[in-house]
Amino acid sequence: MKNPITLSIVIAVTLASHAVPGNAAAKTPPKHTSTIGTAQTTLPSNLKVGEYLWVPQVSPSGPVVMVVSLPEQRAYVYRNGVLIGATTVSTGKKGNETPTGVFTILQKNQDHYSNIYNNAPMPYMQRLTWSGVALHAGRLPGYPASHGCVRMPYDFAEKLFAETKTGMTVVVSDTKQFPEKVVSPGLIAPVTSTGKVVAEPTLAGESFWRPEASMDGPVTILITNADQRMSVFRGGVEIGRTSVVNRRPDRPITLHVLTRLEPSVVGPLDPSGKPIPRWLVVSGTEETTVSTDQMLTAFSVPPDFLAKVATVTGPGTTLVVTQPAATASTRTAVETNFSVAVAEEPTAK
Repeated sequence: MKNPITLSIVIAVTLASHAVPGNAAAKTPPKHTSTIGTAQTTLPSNLKVGEYLWVPQVSPSGPVVMVVSLPEQRAYVYRNGVLIGATTVSTGKKGNETPTGVFTILQKNQDHYSNIYNNAPMPYMQRLTWSGVALHAGRLPGYPASHGCVRMPYDFAEKLFAETKTGMTVVVSDTKQFPEKVVSPGLIAPVTSTGKVVAEPTLAGESFWRPEASMDGPVTILITNADQRMSVFRGGVEIGRTSVVNRRPDRPITLHVLTRLEPSVVGPLDPSGKPIPRWLVVSGTEETTVSTDQMLTAFSVPPDFLAKVATVTGPGTTLVVTQPAATASTRTAVETNFSVAVAEEPTAK
């Protein structure tokens, strides 16, 4: 975990008119092409090839996040910050490596067949990219063997499919990451950790708020330190932007990806008596420069803009904080290894 993670953050629009066409005569994919899977009650770290853990009852509601660890060849499923599932997986083999990044589920099809690999069955397919990367049931030989997809045991893929929705966050990491719960006292709620309203900062630059540009879809908030900007996307469309101030410019900001949890009845409250939002860290580098708590309070954002953002955020909102600047088209230079695609055009793959 000493080396920064290279991630491609994809915010994609899912539209009915963009659906990838399926086979004319769809048929249920056969089970025999997949490892069926064996349910276990052991710790996730003790799972053997083809085994999985599934205990959704320990956290029956809240936003769901999936973290795929390429080195471990395992995937972890959290709901409202609680581990409800883990499984062994098989990811992309050499030359077809599964891309690391923070993705959203773009499309679901339990009876999918590949359009690029000889009509290969992909039971319980959940698409991560329009170029062909997906979660699905498949054969697990005990090592990376796919063309880039994340294969899971058949029974686990079926159970996961029933719990997810399009727009759900999926993190694919090339280092071992273990989420932690944090409270965001002053970033998306205009209050400090003690409940005090933050002072209005002096800001410069373009600021706008146009929620009507995209009325629904998953919400992602992007904070880029180099250009001191906060952008808000809904359904892949930028609906708001403002300048921010880093109170500690001497402390470099490393990449962090968080997802908002359900409110907790225990913990600090804002001035109105409501619980302060909690965020689950789903990806980030080792804390060598600034801790997550420090990062969340490092930026000063106009309270009036935060109040507007609060009207569109909720459980499942994704927050990305990074050092590189975003261009006017919200895409950074290629050499930064960080890009934000507003809307990928789907292709039939």
